[in-house]
Amino acid sequence: MFGIKLYHINNKINYLIETCFTIEDNPKVVLIFDNIDYDPLKEDVWRITNLPEFIDSEFGDDEKEFIIWLSIPEEYLLDFKLFKEGKYSKFSDKYKEVLIKSYTSKRGEGFSRKSGLPNVSVYDAINPNKELRDAMAEHLNTKEKIVEVLDAPKLEEEEFKKIDLIYGR
Repeated sequence: MFGIKLYHINNKINYLIETCFTIEDNPKVVLIFDNIDYDPLKEDVWRITNLPEFIDSEFGDDEKEFIIWLSIPEEYLLDFKLFKEGKYSKFSDKYKEVLIKSYTSKRGEGFSRKSGLPNVSVYDAINPNKELRDAMAEHLNTKEKIVEVLDAPKLEEEEFKKIDLIYGR
């Protein structure tokens, strides 16, 4: 969404603790990193703080974390609204391209042991095909047409909250 790739995130190292958002009139993306002395992470933080969407940063959780607030790019505000509603297949083509570039166009395979439902990839969520929709309907034992193959996010779980508010410090 912000047009940058983070250098410090790879198969072996990832100091990004969480990506969440705020749900106010002017929603923001919140990135929470481990506060660690690691040059690739410092480079990523420097690049993020130079984005036009950068709003603010601060230390959190007794300086164990580094928190960055970013505004959502204007061109993706509708996509963010659709995300909150769980309407992933309605994302703009441009945002779908961004997601495919990050997560690939691979479809999920097999079924979840926990739910028994088909495994769903990011690509499946933004481009669900008839076979997946039909498999979902069959496993859910419904005749209703399945439009989205993932539930909408639970906003109360996705919204950023300072640790002091969570634990009442």
